[in-house]
Amino acid sequence: MTEQRIIKGVGGLYTVKTQTGNINCRARGIFRNKNITPLVGDKVETENGIITKILPRKNFLIRPPCANIDKMFLVVAMNNPLPNLYMLDKMLAIAYYHKIKPILIFNKADLKDELNTEAIYRNLPIEQYVLSATDDKFNVAEKLRKQIKNNTVVMSGLSGVGKSSLMNLLDKNLALKTGNVSEKLLRGKHTTRHVELFELAGGHILDTPGFSNLLFEYFDIKDRSILAECFPEFSAIEGSCRFTDCTHTKEPGCRIINALKEGKIQKSRHENYCRMYEEIGPKEEWKDK
Repeated sequence: MTEQRIIKGVGGLYTVKTQTGNINCRARGIFRNKNITPLVGDKVETENGIITKILPRKNFLIRPPCANIDKMFLVVAMNNPLPNLYMLDKMLAIAYYHKIKPILIFNKADLKDELNTEAIYRNLPIEQYVLSATDDKFNVAEKLRKQIKNNTVVMSGLSGVGKSSLMNLLDKNLALKTGNVSEKLLRGKHTTRHVELFELAGGHILDTPGFSNLLFEYFDIKDRSILAECFPEFSAIEGSCRFTDCTHTKEPGCRIINALKEGKIQKSRHENYCRMYEEIGPKEEWKDK
């Protein structure tokens, strides 16, 4: 059977790309009974307008809801709206957790970087690009197209950071709607309402709704003992902590805290790690029984 893939889903109706064109489908009721939701990016089998099977996923995200992702373009505005560093670090951790390659894109580079965001992340082992999506005066568009080729890339970030503008820069034929940042609320307007998969630059890119600065609470890492593995600069610090069960939050003899004191790890990154560690909380063993 030739590959079929969900490229859009709105209100229980899914658009599936097939070799002969796009078709609209509903999902079998058995998926609902098993608490399975088809996701944009899913590879599926269909019959008479019904999704009958969801093929095994490489990975998936619940927010934004999508599946089978290779890379994440994590878009951050230098200003207007100001970056939410906790949201940024959380999304980076989620990307590493799901084995998705994160790529940081600092947009609106013509505005003042009030939080010194670029400097905070500059030395992380993560590919990074600085641009202005409205005019590409930094000549980054072609480099990003090469990142997309032969990959499925999810575009993620706060509302108003310029994701739709970046999509339009990468492919002018998309002509996606863009919006301004609300001066009253200082956060973006949601110009993208649903997740949609587009063919672009020899690959696929998922345009997603932006996150609210105030409402980003979702976190799907449930075991905080592996959280440190989702911070690449932590793994790069050589040596062992004094205690084998070190949480890297406050223990004496912790190699991560020592690196923090030596300036090898950014203070905001460690603070956000500690905040996530507390947010996940201890594993409740009884739930697994």
